[in-house]
Amino acid sequence: MELLDLFESQMDSLVAEVQSLRKEVEKLREETAGLTTLTEENTYLKQTLEEEQQLKDAVLKRVDAWLSRLQGITSATQ
Repeated sequence: MELLDLFESQMDSLVAEVQSLRKEVEKLREETAGLTTLTEENTYLKQTLEEEQQLKDAVLKRVDAWLSRLQGITSATQ
């Protein structure tokens, strides 16, 4: 009878450990899903930032070109 009690006790411990591990796995899955979402958002933000930087560079080049033209016009009239 003592062996059966010991067996049941160990089985209860194992069942509790399995349940605990299942909860941990679920928690890790949720965290992983959250990290995947953050990674996707980060990639999108980096791409958007690069596009904005390219647009800014293009605008600055056009402004510089206009300033050069205006400077040339004002220099020629003086």
